[in-house]
Amino acid sequence: MNKPQLLLTSILSTIFTLVITAGSMLIFSRTMAAPLIQMTPPPPPPVVTSTVTYLSVTSLAFAPVNADSRYQKDPRRQLLTLTGQPAGAPADSRLFIAPLVLPDDSMLTGLTIFGEDFDNQGAVQVRLKRCDHSQARCLSLAETTYAAGQFETPPAAIPNEIVNNYFYSYFLELELTAMPGSGLRSARLELVANPTPPTPVEAQRWALTGAVTNFLLPNQGLTLARVCADDLSYLETPPTTPAWLLTAG
Repeated sequence: MNKPQLLLTSILSTIFTLVITAGSMLIFSRTMAAPLIQMTPPPPPPVVTSTVTYLSVTSLAFAPVNADSRYQKDPRRQLLTLTGQPAGAPADSRLFIAPLVLPDDSMLTGLTIFGEDFDNQGAVQVRLKRCDHSQARCLSLAETTYAAGQFETPPAAIPNEIVNNYFYSYFLELELTAMPGSGLRSARLELVANPTPPTPVEAQRWALTGAVTNFLLPNQGLTLARVCADDLSYLETPPTTPAWLLTAG
C-alpha cells in the first residue's frame, strides 16, 4: 500500500471514529434529558363509613285504626291525645298508625318516643312493625313505653335489622291507654346509613346417604339452600322433585 492510500485510510478512519463518538454523545445526552418515569401507586379503595342518621315522625302524622276513635291532635302542643272512650269501646279504638318510608339497606338501631303522660292508670306505647308484602304477617321489631309526666324514653334497641323494601313495609303503631291530657308528641328512629356488611356465612354441604337427611338453616336474613338430585331410582317410589319439610326449632 503506497503512501497516498495510507493517508486516505487514516483520514477515513478518523472521520468514522468522530461520527461514532458524536452519535454516542447525542444518544447519551437525550437519555439524560428524558424525564424520569414515576410509578404511581393505585389509589386506595374507598373507605366505607357508617353514618348515623335519624328519621322523625310527628304524632300529627298518625291516623286511627278505628274510624270511631275519639281523639284530638293539638298543633300547639304537638300532641295526639284521647278525648274519652265510651264504655265497651273496641280495643282498636286506642290504636293509631303512621307509615314509614325508610332508606333501603340501612340498619335500624333505635327507637325513641317523646310525649306527656299524667295518667297513673294508662301509658303511651309505640311499636315499630315490619310487614311482609307476600302475606298478612307483621313482626314487632321494637317497643317502647312510658307512663310518668313529660318524657323522652331511652332508645329501644333494634338488633340487626336491615331495611329491605323489596320484601317488607314498615310502620309505627301507637297504643294510647292514658286518658285525656296525655299522649304522644313524636317518635325518632335511629339508622345507620352504610352498615358494615356482615361476614358471609361459609357455604355448607350435606350428603343424602339414605331416604331422609336433616340439617339446620340460619333463621336470620336470607339463606340459599340448593338441592341437587341425580338418580333416585333406588327409592321405592322415585319422586319427581325432592320433598322439603321445615320445622321450627
